[in-house]
Amino acid sequence: MWALATPVVLLSTSAYAANDDATAGYAIMGIFLLLVAIIYELPAIIAFLRGHPNRWLILVLCTALAGTGIVWLGCLIWAFKAVHIADDPNGTNGGESGLNLLANDVQRVRLENPSMLPPPFSPAPAHHDPIEKLERLKKLLDDGVIEKEQFQRMRDLIIGA
Repeated sequence: MWALATPVVLLSTSAYAANDDATAGYAIMGIFLLLVAIIYELPAIIAFLRGHPNRWLILVLCTALAGTGIVWLGCLIWAFKAVHIADDPNGTNGGESGLNLLANDVQRVRLENPSMLPPPFSPAPAHHDPIEKLERLKKLLDDGVIEKEQFQRMRDLIIGA
């Protein structure tokens, strides 16, 4: 009876040993993938730690295109580039380089004399001269834009007949 029980115990012990090897392999593979992801997103991590004004754009570029290598290197250089710090404490940081697509400097504008400004919209003056209207109507007829019946109806409206 002991002879039968011993091989079963040995088989189950070797099955557990195989599971431990697989678990260790998965752990190593997980750590490797985590390191690759950190290196892949390194420019974005640096940009966020530095408070770069384009950190979100760098993150998108790294996530989408960093596999090319050139984009990753460009993002890494961009993340290390000196961030502009405004002299004015109320100013924003970034925006002068032209590359800051998501963070532009806000400029305050004050109108000195708003009464001198032209009205926002002034419609074109209406043509009230019937002769001018008839000339324009005749040109439309000559150009073939309107037909003779339309011309006669509009002419009658203009002259009040």
